[in-house]
Amino acid sequence: MWVERWHHLVERLKQQEAYVHPIELRPVATEQELQQVEERLGIQIPNGFRQLLQNCSKQVSIYWSLPDEAILPIELLDTPYGEFGWSLNDLDFPYFGGDDESDEQQYLQCFTAGNGDALLLKLDDETFWYWSHEEDEFDLLAVSFHSYVENMTALGCIGVDCGQHRQFCSVNGLDVELASSQIWLTWLEQFLSSNLQQAQSSLESLLHYVSMHGAKKTSVQEAFLHFDGVQVFQVLQHKVEQALSLSDQKAWSEVLVRVCPSEAENWVRELWQVQSDMPDSLRDYVTAHCLPVDEGQSYILQDIKKDRIDAYTALHRLRHFHHPNIIEWMKCYVTFPIDGWDSLLAESQPSAETLYEWLNGSEVERLTSIRAICQMIQRGITPTTMIDEEKWRPLLAYWVEHEVLRKNKQLFSQALNCLENWIIKYYMLQRGE
Repeated sequence: MWVERWHHLVERLKQQEAYVHPIELRPVATEQELQQVEERLGIQIPNGFRQLLQNCSKQVSIYWSLPDEAILPIELLDTPYGEFGWSLNDLDFPYFGGDDESDEQQYLQCFTAGNGDALLLKLDDETFWYWSHEEDEFDLLAVSFHSYVENMTALGCIGVDCGQHRQFCSVNGLDVELASSQIWLTWLEQFLSSNLQQAQSSLESLLHYVSMHGAKKTSVQEAFLHFDGVQVFQVLQHKVEQALSLSDQKAWSEVLVRVCPSEAENWVRELWQVQSDMPDSLRDYVTAHCLPVDEGQSYILQDIKKDRIDAYTALHRLRHFHHPNIIEWMKCYVTFPIDGWDSLLAESQPSAETLYEWLNGSEVERLTSIRAICQMIQRGITPTTMIDEEKWRPLLAYWVEHEVLRKNKQLFSQALNCLENWIIKYYMLQRGE
């Protein structure tokens, strides 16, 4: 029944647009395959695990993660995600980092977590353990491998690292009857069975749906139009202000700016006029999405000048504005490393003249511009004005020849090769094709 339950879980997660990696499920192990591994190890595989390899699968791999927008119950210390499995071919003795191998010979490692920690089967009593390589600590997960698989399956094939399993463990290992386990399972079932059409029956149920799925989809945003906009804003404002974690505050802020930005304008202005507990990052975010561009930028730019912040912080605070007038501000702050600056330039509706000016500017401006240009080409973004090919082509060709680093040469070469198609795309957009 495990295999059927795994496929059922993964299919339901997929329907709710969680990220799901296809289940890897290999055939059962043959006696010959088991004996080959046993000969390599010099021991017999413990009987319970051996039977599972023969009757279920010799290799299982399950990975999934919830949507980024999902807001989990505050009682959960870590957001669950899926990372579960084992492999006959990967069976080996663990390495604990010391010179004494006697401890290592007591266990078989059957799975390695993404963080490098190990899942271990103890040879003398077939109990199942987790070993944290950073803490050098052992956690009992189950009295047998069979019990481990059953409890993990019941918990949704959650991740194996310590942040995941410890919140669902008692002294005897994974325990689905723990209060935290029941809270998680209740939430998971609600998530797996959630339905937008049914959620529209009331504002409360719609907000509950949004807490799991966010409000990126147009259909979700339209669902809020059935309710009073002021009431929606007041409820969301309360959720933002009362959220107990920064991640929850951010999640509710993202909903607010998508469904009621105009109703939130005065509230956002007040955040700048009175002492507020809201972190700068969130205040900047709602400012960029709820206020007119010029007004929102003026609030943040005044704050930046007042505090004399560094370039990285300035980028972080203004990254939500995608408007041409942000480009002049950028020239005062842009610096190496240019990660983030290139994306902001690409997304700020640059004209062809602006991009060309940056290509002719300082080294940091030139490299920011060419990276932005390549991003724009890849993403189908065109400049707001027509490119002068007679000026662009020799400049790009010059830097293909004179850039020192190969990766930078490749950027200019890519832009040069794509220049004609980019110009054609500009004309087509202007003609509405």
